Amino acid sequence: MNLSRCMVAATCALGLVAAGSFIALRVARKPALFIDGRLAPHDASARRAWLDELARRRAEERVLVGAEGAWATPRLGELGVTADVAATEAGVSRACERTLWARVKDAPARLEIPLQFRGNLGGDRLERVAQGLRREPIGARLDLSRHLRVPEVVGRELDVDATLARVADAAGRGQVRTEAATRPLLPSITEASLKAVDVTKVVASFETTFANTGVGVGRSANIRSAAAKMDGTMLNPGDSFSFNDVVGPRTLEAGFTYAPEIVGDELETGVGGGTCQVASTLHAAALFGALDVVERHAHGRASSYAKVGLDATVAYGRVDLRLSNPFPFPVILHAYLPSPTAVRVEIIGGEPQAAVKYGWAVHKSEDFFRRITFKPGLEPGAVVKHQKGAKGQAIISFVTVTFPDGRTQKRVYSSDYRPVPEVLWVGPGVDEATLPEVPEGATRVERRGLLPQEPVASAPAT
Repeated sequence: MNLSRCMVAATCALGLVAAGSFIALRVARKPALFIDGRLAPHDASARRAWLDELARRRAEERVLVGAEGAWATPRLGELGVTADVAATEAGVSRACERTLWARVKDAPARLEIPLQFRGNLGGDRLERVAQGLRREPIGARLDLSRHLRVPEVVGRELDVDATLARVADAAGRGQVRTEAATRPLLPSITEASLKAVDVTKVVASFETTFANTGVGVGRSANIRSAAAKMDGTMLNPGDSFSFNDVVGPRTLEAGFTYAPEIVGDELETGVGGGTCQVASTLHAAALFGALDVVERHAHGRASSYAKVGLDATVAYGRVDLRLSNPFPFPVILHAYLPSPTAVRVEIIGGEPQAAVKYGWAVHKSEDFFRRITFKPGLEPGAVVKHQKGAKGQAIISFVTVTFPDGRTQKRVYSSDYRPVPEVLWVGPGVDEATLPEVPEGATRVERRGLLPQEPVASAPAT
């Protein structure tokens, strides 16, 4: 009996020794370690140096990031997306701890560890992507002619933080293409907010007229286009209005056409001529409506459609008309053509807020001159009066605003209108002595483009 027990004990002991040897052999046999798909050292010190070099090489790799045609190919390091060596090492430690018992049971032959990345807001290289993806929001407006509310259009901009997080995630998975992340840009005026405007009341209005025949055909088309783009624009209390922002560039693609416009001191043909009349009509309506005029510029010459001081010139990207709504209620700009030869701007949303008086005085005047321009393309002996002359004037405008409670505000501003030369175009062979008399108020004669071999008789100015 004792012998049997001893034999069993001996057998068990031998079994335990064999099992221990087997376990020791399994544990000692480490699986192959791969990081970022590359064979890595098991020794911690060697692995750290190896990871540092891998991080340096990965930082030099280029990636494709963007969307909708706005793409860039920066290096990961330029974006601030770098390998996180410490986080990767922690991942190795956790994986090795988990595989200790796995190796006892069924030792894996290969251990895969992803290379961890982090983004440090290095978004400067995404500037081109940001510009390409940016879409400005468009506020809701009322189309008063069709009695429709035009809903707002939500814009967007690049979300740099989310985009870099996506790049870091893609880099960790070995991907080189990342779709950029965006966030919405909401307009200040929404369709719901338009319901707060009382469209039955008019704060102020102003109307100017124009010709729609001959050279006026192009101007009238541009006036109609600019008014349509502005019509229905809403200004909440404190909101600012920019004519150039709302009407946009005056180009053929934007719906404008060729028409006479002032370039220097002469009329020339350009795209968008006539747009300034819409701006001038709006300026006058705003002035008589007691809105705040933030920026206004006078034309180089006095206009024929508005009193001096009431006009406003605009040039996209250079000269703007800007207004602000000082009232405690929203207003809507209603710009339309009540007849084929008139443009009208109404400021809708409330009763008139003040009585406004406007006056002006001439500070100084300046004589004009005659300009004779030789045009070789004209018929021999032809004379064309291209432009009528007018004196220049420096105008001082006086605005008095009287509120219902008796308060008054006074505003003084200036407008400098340069002299407008009388311009005569002459063809070959014209004798200057045969030209019409120099008009009253012209003090000199200027000549342009005359051929030196052509004798010219000087006509004294009167």
